[in-house]
Amino acid sequence: MNKKIPVILIMVFFVGSGVFAAGIGIQGGTDVAAGGKTGIDITFKLDSVPFVFAVGIPSFSPLAVGVTADYWILNNNLVGPLNWYIGAGLFAQLYTDDDEHFDAGFFGGVRVPVGLNLFFADDRFEVYLQVAPGLGIGIGNGIHPDFVIPINYGLRFWF
Repeated sequence: MNKKIPVILIMVFFVGSGVFAAGIGIQGGTDVAAGGKTGIDITFKLDSVPFVFAVGIPSFSPLAVGVTADYWILNNNLVGPLNWYIGAGLFAQLYTDDDEHFDAGFFGGVRVPVGLNLFFADDRFEVYLQVAPGLGIGIGNGIHPDFVIPINYGLRFWF
């Protein structure tokens, strides 16, 4: 199945549901679990909530759905339109049984997003690169702690 279809469906849900977002976009890179698979996520920030969210489907076999919520503690200017940020966040991922290697399970934990972002076109567009090391607990095929280092890049439109 083409990974673009779920991303488009998620975008249509948020736009069609009347949820007003202060910023919405897409991000690529590695997910927080599922073995570091690459994928495309929807990223957004709602008006009334101080978190930046990402939602994605990093795997179809086994099916996995992940979400992150990050609070930016600092977002300071470096030079010109280039900024850096650091925050604290949470991540969670649910995945299904694939009948061969994985039992259905859950992976979740805390993370520290650190990144660079650049705003342009009257601060309407943002491009960014971030790394978000985190500690989590996996439940499925036993219970195990894990250290993750997802790297993401993305584009958001702010309105």
